[in-house]
Amino acid sequence: MLVNGEMEIRQFFWDNRILNPINITLTEKQSFNGFKIDDIKSSKNFKHFKNVLNTKLFGNGYQRFGKQIDVVVIREGGSDKRHHLHCILEKPNRITSEEFCTLLRDIWRNTDFGYEEIHIEHPSSKDREDGWLGYILKRRSKENLFDSIDWDNVTIQR
Repeated sequence: MLVNGEMEIRQFFWDNRILNPINITLTEKQSFNGFKIDDIKSSKNFKHFKNVLNTKLFGNGYQRFGKQIDVVVIREGGSDKRHHLHCILEKPNRITSEEFCTLLRDIWRNTDFGYEEIHIEHPSSKDREDGWLGYILKRRSKENLFDSIDWDNVTIQR
């Protein structure tokens, strides 16, 4: 059963697809320096990741002109499952997939809650893009889709 607004949220992401997407799952450490992971710490940790990534990609154009990649971030996990993030990130055309994936891994592993397990896929077809978007928006593993989206870190520029 869908909660109010879930169809609209799904439609929003289908209508505002990220161009040149990279599908990624970022697994999070469950604690760091005695602090247990929660949604707020997860969001702050991802924000740091995104800031470093955009700075490496766009230099001072990120801060001065707001240049940044498009990002969708969905949180999963909780008391009985390891916290992790399912994401779609826009790969800039001027960087190779291999370079971008290396950059993503290096930056994530250097965040406080970044864990070693990272899955990255450059979708080989429209079906793979559609399949990943459908997968990360699935209802089965979420109490509420709206609250599972890290809205502070979603960036869709049109």
